[in-house]
Amino acid sequence: MKRVSVIVAVTLYAVFAIADVIYNFIANDTAHYFGEQPHRLLFVAAIGIGGGLIAFLFYRLSPRLRRGVKLFTLGSAASLVTLCGIYFGCQAARPSVIGNDTLALVLLPAGVLAALLWFEFYQIFRNRVL
Repeated sequence: MKRVSVIVAVTLYAVFAIADVIYNFIANDTAHYFGEQPHRLLFVAAIGIGGGLIAFLFYRLSPRLRRGVKLFTLGSAASLVTLCGIYFGCQAARPSVIGNDTLALVLLPAGVLAALLWFEFYQIFRNRVL
């Protein structure tokens, strides 16, 4: 019974997701948007194909090289988010700009994202691949 309920829940979620995509496609007038300037659609297709090729090539790497790429990517992203959070925190901390409540709203998302990226970096760094 539990398995049937999971299948029903996933099916309903998929149906609602497809209905939402169709609704947004019609509501946003996507056909006219890409019909007016077709090079936009080619740009989107190039991004999709390029991303797929990068993912395919990434998973063709050896586990050791894949770990190195993950560490480099996560370390770079975590460093960038941390530095941007520090910079925007310093800019927002100036007394003439905003109050303390808004300062917390500026630093909280950047801090949480940086912490999650650093934690994932630590998890991959800790697990050695031979």
